[in-house]
Amino acid sequence: MEVDNNDFDLRRFLWRCWEARRKILLLAAIIFATGFSLLFSALYQYSSEGFLRAPRKFAEYNGQKSAFWDREALHLYLEQNKKLEDNNGRYLLTSLSESFVQSHLQAVLPLSKDDLRYISDIKATQDTSGIIGFIISFKGQTAEDAQARVQLMGDFIKDAMLEEDLLEMIHTKLGDAIAKKQQIDNQIIQKRVSLAQAGIRMEAARSIANKYPEASKMETRQLLSTGNDNQSSRYLSPMAQLVGIETEMADLKSQLTLLERDAAQNALRAEFYDRIEQHSREALTGHALLADFVKTGQAVFTGKDLQDDKVREVYNQIALVADQMRTKHISEPRFVSGPTLPDSRSGPSMTVVLLLLLVAAVAFASIAVVGFDALRKPVEQLTQEPILEKEIGLVEDSLKVRAS
Repeated sequence: MEVDNNDFDLRRFLWRCWEARRKILLLAAIIFATGFSLLFSALYQYSSEGFLRAPRKFAEYNGQKSAFWDREALHLYLEQNKKLEDNNGRYLLTSLSESFVQSHLQAVLPLSKDDLRYISDIKATQDTSGIIGFIISFKGQTAEDAQARVQLMGDFIKDAMLEEDLLEMIHTKLGDAIAKKQQIDNQIIQKRVSLAQAGIRMEAARSIANKYPEASKMETRQLLSTGNDNQSSRYLSPMAQLVGIETEMADLKSQLTLLERDAAQNALRAEFYDRIEQHSREALTGHALLADFVKTGQAVFTGKDLQDDKVREVYNQIALVADQMRTKHISEPRFVSGPTLPDSRSGPSMTVVLLLLLVAAVAFASIAVVGFDALRKPVEQLTQEPILEKEIGLVEDSLKVRAS
């Protein structure tokens, strides 16, 4: 039975490996050393982790999480915090993406899967509970780098949530102020019309009372209202009607005063939120936007009489919003654990990695050396064939000469 020369001969391969064992061991040692240095830096790194407490509703979290992988926002945050040239800042900026954030950031739910088994209305519970915070984890070549990356990512997330929440509130408040302006204006018009009609009725009732002075004694003669039943008819005297109309007018004037007060306050709110909305169109971090929010409030109320209750009430409302944002996004969110400072590297088992690397180095070196020798021998044969033919020709010529 003939053997195809193209088939792999294991015994021949092993014999060639044994013949070239010195070359193979030398090349395997080089591959092993190089591979170990590369794998060690890639697989064995310091790992830091921290839990950032930041309670959020699910709707709020889902609306804000897209800002976590906004590279322009991170670039602006690093620039304003003078960390753009920092190694860890550059690492986050170049690596930032949705998948990157999802691999290093994990939202923590208040209830585990085991807890949900004992709850009947799971959807309602989750909608009201939301998340309680984030677990952030990073690796680095040094323990300090890993810890700094966790801290930097947590600070950026807090700033991103502050910016998103503040922007949404500004747009909502401005829209409410614009809509309320029209609503209050219509209500003022209606109250003024009602007040004018009440004044006309009062003049008519006064004229009737002056024309018929004896009618004031006839308390059951003036028709007030009628129904389907004759017994439901009631009568008031002209003087009683005057008292009722004046009471109605006093009530309308009180309501009109309140509406005019609301209109003045709403105008202050609209002025403030319109100005801060224009500022918010610029590229600002969350902290910078909050600082601009406070500064704009002070500028709008400069020159206003803060001793006036209606002015001071609006000023306090705006200041309260700033305090609530500061508490919600700066004071309350914090690392309740970590970022940890690791004291040793973490990674797969060193023994397993060394064995696999050793086997791979020997195998690659064997294939490389034997393959190189196999490619080199045909070339040597081709270069030696012309020389051999020439020598054979010379021998034949010499034999012919001797024979002659």
